Formats: sequence, C-alpha cells, structure tokens
Amino acid sequence: MCVGIEEIDTDHKQILAIIATIIDAIDNNANTEAIEKHFAALTVCATSHFKREEALMETMAFDDFIEHQKGHQEFLQQLPELKHQLLYSNNIDAAEHVSQFLYDWVIEHIFISDMDYVHAFHNETKHKISLKAIFQRTSEWLSHRINISTRVLITSVLPIIGMLLLSFIAIKDNYQQYKNMQLLENLTQIVQQVNSLTHNLQIERGLQSSYISSNYKRFSEALTAQQHKSNNEIYTFTTLLNSRKALLTEPMLIEFINSTKIDIAELIIFRSGLNNTDMTSEQMLAGYNEIIAKLLARVNRLSHIKMDAEFANNITAINAIVGLKEILSQQREIGTLLIDDDLSKYELRHSERYKQLYMQLGMQLNAIFIFNYSSTPEQQQACGQLCNIAEHKAFIDNTIEDFMIQPEVNQNSQFWFIQLTNRTDDIKIVTDKIINDLDVKTQLKLKTLEQRFYLVIIIISSIVIFNTFVFTILYHSVITPIRRITYALKQVTLGRYNQQMNECTSSDEIGAMYGAYETLRRKLLQADMSKDIIKRQQQSLLDRRKERDKYRELASRDTLTGALNRRKFNLILKQEIGFAKQDKQKLSLLLLDIDHFKNINDAYGHGGGDQVLRDFYDACFSSVKSSDIVARIGGEEFAILMPETNSTQAHIIAERVRHNISKLQVPYGADNIRLTVSIGLAQWHEHDSFNTEEFISHTDKALYQAKGEGRNCVVAASSSFK
Repeated sequence: MCVGIEEIDTDHKQILAIIATIIDAIDNNANTEAIEKHFAALTVCATSHFKREEALMETMAFDDFIEHQKGHQEFLQQLPELKHQLLYSNNIDAAEHVSQFLYDWVIEHIFISDMDYVHAFHNETKHKISLKAIFQRTSEWLSHRINISTRVLITSVLPIIGMLLLSFIAIKDNYQQYKNMQLLENLTQIVQQVNSLTHNLQIERGLQSSYISSNYKRFSEALTAQQHKSNNEIYTFTTLLNSRKALLTEPMLIEFINSTKIDIAELIIFRSGLNNTDMTSEQMLAGYNEIIAKLLARVNRLSHIKMDAEFANNITAINAIVGLKEILSQQREIGTLLIDDDLSKYELRHSERYKQLYMQLGMQLNAIFIFNYSSTPEQQQACGQLCNIAEHKAFIDNTIEDFMIQPEVNQNSQFWFIQLTNRTDDIKIVTDKIINDLDVKTQLKLKTLEQRFYLVIIIISSIVIFNTFVFTILYHSVITPIRRITYALKQVTLGRYNQQMNECTSSDEIGAMYGAYETLRRKLLQADMSKDIIKRQQQSLLDRRKERDKYRELASRDTLTGALNRRKFNLILKQEIGFAKQDKQKLSLLLLDIDHFKNINDAYGHGGGDQVLRDFYDACFSSVKSSDIVARIGGEEFAILMPETNSTQAHIIAERVRHNISKLQVPYGADNIRLTVSIGLAQWHEHDSFNTEEFISHTDKALYQAKGEGRNCVVAASSSFK
C-alpha cells in the first residue's frame, strides 16, 4: 500500500501493524488492558500521521485540506467509542463491527483519501523544470495519446522517412547536375556553331577586304565560295537556335537566343549590301567586326550561367581562344590593307594601322593568358605553342618584320594573308578539338548521371522493400505477443486458467512478460484449487469461534434464569464505574431480593422455586431499559445496573419493577404462585469514590432497609438519593 512518499508510507505501515494487532487481539479474546494499550498506540500513531499529512497539504495549498482535516478528527473521536463497544459489549457482532470498521477505514484512507493529495503532490513534482522531467512528461504524453502499435510503427517508419528524405536530396542534386549537363551540352553546341560561323565570317571578311583592296579584281571566286559556306553556317546556326529555344528554360540562354537571332538578321542585311561599290574597306571591316564582336560577346556572357565550376572554366577557355582567333583575324585584315597601301618603312611605322597591329597583339596575348588561366592541362597541351605567349608574340613580330619592315620586294599582302590564315586555321583546329573534348565529357557526364539516377532509384526501392519486410516481421514480433498476453489475461479475469504461454523462449522483455503471466496463471490455479479447502477451513474456524463465544457467553450467564452471573456483573460494574468517572456520567444500581423465597421453596419445592426465579428474571428484564443490565448475584438476589441513569430515574424504574412483580402470577401445577420483591437503590457519585465492592455494599444497606420496613418496597440509599 505505497503512495510514493516515504514518510507517509512508513506511517501507513505502522498503522496497519497496529490495526492487525487489534484484530488479532479481538480474535484471541485479549483482556481489557491489552485492548486499551493497542487503542492508545493507534491513537498516538494516527495523530502523528495526520499532523504529517496536514503539514504536507498546507505546503501544497491543497484545495480539500479542510475536508481531510475534518475526516482525521472524526476518526480520532471514533476510537474511544470503538474501544468502549469492543470492551463492554457481549455481542459477537460488535467485535466483528469494530474489525470491519478499522479494515474499511484503512482501505478508504490510503486508497481513496490519501491518493487525492498524493496525486496532486506527484503532479507538482512533475512540473518542476528539468531535462529528466521534460523527458518523462513527453514519454507519458505519448504513451497516453498514441497506442503501442502506432509507436512501433513510428519507430520503424521514421528511419525510412529520413532515408527517403536524404535520397530525395541526392536525387534532386543528381537531377540538378543532369540539368546542368544538358545545359552545358546545349552551350557546347551553340559555342561550337558560333565558332564555326565566326570563323567562316572571318575568312569571308578577309577575302572581302582583299577583294576590295585589289579594286575588285582578285579573290572573286574564293569570296563567292566562302560566301556560300557562310550562308550554310548561318542557316545551320539559325536552325540550331530555333530548335533549342523550345527546349530550354534558362532565362539567360533564352535571352541569348533571341538576341542572337536579331544579330543574324542584321548580318544577313549587312552581307546583302556588300555589293555596293561605294563601301570602303574600313566600313566593310567595321561592319564585320561589329557583328562578330556581338556574337562573341553574347557567347562570353553565357559563362555567367550557373553551372559546375569546371565546365564554366571550359566555356571561359573556349571563349578566350575563339576571341584570340577573332583578334588574329582582324589583325590579318588590317595588315593586308596596310601592305596594300604601299607605304615607306617610315610611313608604315608611323601609320595608325601599324599601331592597331600591336594593340591587337596585346589583346591576343591577354586572350592567351585568360585561356591558360581557365583551361585544363589537357587543353593547354592540345593548344601547344599556339597558346604560348612568348612564342605567339615572336610569331607576330617576325611576320610583321618579314612582310612589312623588310625591303619592299618582300611586302606582299597575299603572303601576309596566307601566313595569318594558316595561324587562324591552326587555332580553329585547336578550338574544335577542345569543344569536341568538352562535348565528349558532357555526354559521358550525362550518361554517368543517368546511371547514378537509376542506381539510386533501384537502391531506394530495394531498401524500402527490405525495410517494409523487416518492419512487418518486427511489428508482429512485438505486437502479436502483447496481444496474446492481453487476450490470456482477459481470460484469466473470467476465471479461465487454461491459456498457456509456453511458446516464447526469448530472454527479452516479452519473454519476461510471458514468464510472469505463466507464473501468475499457475499461482491462480493453485489458489483456485485450494479455494474450497480454505473456505472449509474458514468455516471451521468461524464455527469454532462461534462455539467458543457461545461457551464464553454461557460461562457469564446463570444457567437457570439466563441472567448475567455475579462474576460477569462485577466486571461490567467495574468498567461502568470507570466510564462514569471519566465521562462524568450518571450510574445507578438496584439490588432486588424476593420476599419470603424460602417459604416458596418449602411450599412448592425447588421446581416451584426455579420457575419463580425464571419468571422473576423475565419480568425484571422486560421492565427495564435495553441498556440496563440484569444479573443474578445470589440465590434469590438480583441486581440491575443502569448506565446514564440518575437516582430519580432509577427510582421510577424500580417502582415499575416492584409493581410488575407484585402483579406477577407464576403458574406451577394447579396453583399460581404470587410474590413480592424488596429493592435497594443507590447512585454512584464521583465525590463518594466508591469502588465495586463499596458501591454494592452501599446499595445492599438500602436493600436491608427495605426488608426492615416491611418488604415489597423501594428504598434509596440516603447518601446517594438526591
């Protein structure tokens, strides 16, 4: 019977021990001294326990404190009444009533009354903020609101959800990389096409420049063939742009396509006006340069699209080498015009076009630097000497020296054009190789990402299937045994003990539950088997107790009349005097003597005398209160003890008894025996300090006085009758 508070539980154990002692004393007919000792111990222990409980309730500000305190006081007030009932009642039901009352009070006090404030105490303790308390409250909250099946499900599903979340992130990352690779693939194709288109435009620009500078005499056939190639490149590029626009979603790339298509339209318009002979070489070069510059500038901005850093560097490197080729091509056209101007060495060195040659050389060197910075070692190796800054500078310097600075005989624009065209073609080959390598890498990366995607899907599906299978097995391995135990326990509550649980051999908590159930079932079987034996034993004990109480009652009764005998009467008188002294109660005593009883015995024999005594007792018993005690203390002498009765009330009762006796006719044979009684009356007073013998002696004097005054009368003791 623990409530979870150590001091309170200790008090409960002590109270239970004392109550058990009292019940044992009742069963063993312990003497008055032992009963009083046990009740005194119970009073002291209960008082201390109640004080401790009330102090705890006050610290908690318990709402029902006053009601609990009132219940404590009522119990303490009932203890003297229970003790009095136990000591001075000859009824066996009184002892059983006291035992049952104490038993019921213990159950009600611990399991009902105390549990109210104990529950509030534990709740208050739980609401203290601590990590352990928060963990415990959370666990209890879950256990109250989510059943065990759902908790097992959540425990198994949460890792799967976490894995799926991580898998989703991996798939999303893989998808994003795949989209980037697709974007890079489109960029590679576009850059490759722009490189091819600008290369053909660069050749066309050079031929157009040579054609104009030769006064439209040379390069006509080569220019026509190149224009046809450029037309094909423009058509191919336009077709590519139109096909990619519907597939792409990247805003920057869509803007590039729209802007480039405008540039292509301007290019077509510009090339259709080249037949105008009024156009100068500078105007023609400026037109080509502007369009080619727009295309290359738009391609350069594509490197700003969000993509993998490695591929972004590749785009930057390609743009740099394409830019190098364009600058070299412009340098070729300017050099061709400069040579055809047929200037002296001095005029050539100080001409504006000569300065442009070296400005463009600086731009070429910067493009080479950007390429070397952004490209991979493999790309640098593919470019070789073409992308070596010192070698390229030496090539340009030597070419200028050979075809411009040397004696006029070597100044040939055609040789200059061929030399730089070869250089441009070499750079074009390198550019195509780099772009092709990038395209191969992109395709390989796309294939790898696709394979990874399918592999991840397969792995995730396998894990989900495997986890679902394992979860199903684990779920049933936990829930099924619990359901079996629950069903078996329900059967036990119905008295069916045949549900065995021997199939579980595990050593975990489930196995422990199975073992505990099987032990419980066997214990209940044993209890059920011995139930009849216990009942028979209990019935036998009850019969023996009743028989013992019957003999005890017979031992305290007069066998002839059924009145209490003198020994029992003296014991009760002593107890009543003690109560009267303690509680300031009134107590009166009547002593009765049948007048001339010897004459009745002589006239009718002992049979007649015995009948007179029996009828006399019945008449006395029916004439007094139910709380009054009638005893036979001698041959024809009787006593009536009247608790809580003063002498005036006792005198009235005594006169009623005397009157009823005088009217009594005892049938015996053919005669009716008549008789009278003399009665002595006395009231016990505290100031008299009478003990049992003195009180009886004092009353006996009044009885002798009644006999001396002629019998058949009531005489009260002079010192007590007030």
